[in-house]
Amino acid sequence: MAKFYSLIVLAISLSAPFSLKAEGSMEEILTDQRFWKLSPDQFMDRYEALGFQWNSEAKKSARLPGFRKPKFQGKSLGETIVNFEEGAPNLVQVSIYNRGDDGLLAEESFEKGLSMWQGILTEITGAQPEELGKDKKSAVGAERVRWQKGDLAYQMEYSFQKEVRSKGIPFRSEFVRVRLAPYVEQSFMDKALSSGPERISRGDLPANVVRKDGDVFIQGLPMVDQGMKGYCVVASTARVFAYYDMAVDQHEIAQIANSSAAGGTSTKGMVDALEDIAGRFKVRVKTHMEMDYDDMTDLTEDYNREAKRQDLAQVPENSNNWFNFDHFQPDVLRKVRLKSSGDFKRFIGEVERSVDAGVPLLWTMTVGIFEEPERISQSRGGHMRIIIGYNRDKEEIIFTDSWGAGHEFKRWGVEEAFSCSKGMYSIQPTT
Repeated sequence: MAKFYSLIVLAISLSAPFSLKAEGSMEEILTDQRFWKLSPDQFMDRYEALGFQWNSEAKKSARLPGFRKPKFQGKSLGETIVNFEEGAPNLVQVSIYNRGDDGLLAEESFEKGLSMWQGILTEITGAQPEELGKDKKSAVGAERVRWQKGDLAYQMEYSFQKEVRSKGIPFRSEFVRVRLAPYVEQSFMDKALSSGPERISRGDLPANVVRKDGDVFIQGLPMVDQGMKGYCVVASTARVFAYYDMAVDQHEIAQIANSSAAGGTSTKGMVDALEDIAGRFKVRVKTHMEMDYDDMTDLTEDYNREAKRQDLAQVPENSNNWFNFDHFQPDVLRKVRLKSSGDFKRFIGEVERSVDAGVPLLWTMTVGIFEEPERISQSRGGHMRIIIGYNRDKEEIIFTDSWGAGHEFKRWGVEEAFSCSKGMYSIQPTT
């Protein structure tokens, strides 16, 4: 809670004048009109020292992670994201508070903080707040309040739940964020966020498929960095929504899916949550392949038979057989899973059909069983990635992780990918 209140106190000084320095500061980003004229390269030259990194080689957005503790007047801010359009910044988003990074707040503290934040933004802008109510385009109906100061506008957005029965608590804080953009017209924020799912149709998607040197892959999938928390599912899902030009923040999806930072999101919870909001966003959720608990039990029995035949250690008896992925030896697992040639061919077929149609695949699997390049952790564990391509000649899939720059385009042998897979899902436009 101390972090939340320190951010509120910080905002009092947003209106103070200052001159540009040799190295960029958070004050400039949040208050100086000249910031909005920078090119992407000028931006990074100036603000890389703060810890900003490009989310992808396309340089359409840059992220300053919260763990870098970006400073403003000697205090720490949360994650900051700068989006670019037509060669210049067009939107800045600062996380003031979010449940995934900062934990839960009591209802009284959350409401007190909101009241203080609104008062401070009113003071520094010299304008009365415009209450916009719930955002009907938001996945969670986030509340919005807007201020204008000169050619710059601030929009505070926040969300909470009054009752979360599944967690046994009467109130759950979700997020508070502030978005800034040049004020061009009344709909500036809507344009900056580009939330228009009605513009995307299935017929538009094959145009995003690139065929080059045997690779077939989908281009244009934006990066969303999950950060240091177990948000691979919600971050991956947010990326697919962004690919369809729908501005759905990962913290909004986490709220719907009841994600926890440490425990992540269950696949079933994610599919159920997506189906809940699919109609609102004119999309549908499709399950391409899915391993259920009975399948996992059968795999365990097949694995132990093969391990016994090779005089290798069998996996232990568990009350939950999903944990057996933590014990499978790679060569035995590969041999057992590839015996099911029908499932393997189906895996390849689903990948090729989806990629050819320009539809990314949400892919649940276990990392750490097989060696692979550019993995940020060598330990085993459940994970969600996005399959975006394939190469038949090399017998590879092309995929991406929601781990920021350097993880947007990676490749792996299709046999290894299938052997550690648990399921594949997609979000698709309905028209």
